[in-house]
Amino acid sequence: MTTAQGWTLLSILAVFASMIVTLVLAQIRGLRGYMGVRFDAVDARLDHLDRDVQAVVNRVFRRDEP
Repeated sequence: MTTAQGWTLLSILAVFASMIVTLVLAQIRGLRGYMGVRFDAVDARLDHLDRDVQAVVNRVFRRDEP
């Protein structure tokens, strides 16, 4: 293998590695966005659950305050 062939092979490998890193980062960004939406949905559901539990606690342990 000549020096020119070696440099050509090295540059092709560098381009492929760059493409793979770019694709992996794009997938991570997409997953991060998806998980952010899912966490927002869970947060909303927990807020509703907190409201419902608080209503039950107020009804069961109602205190007669002056």
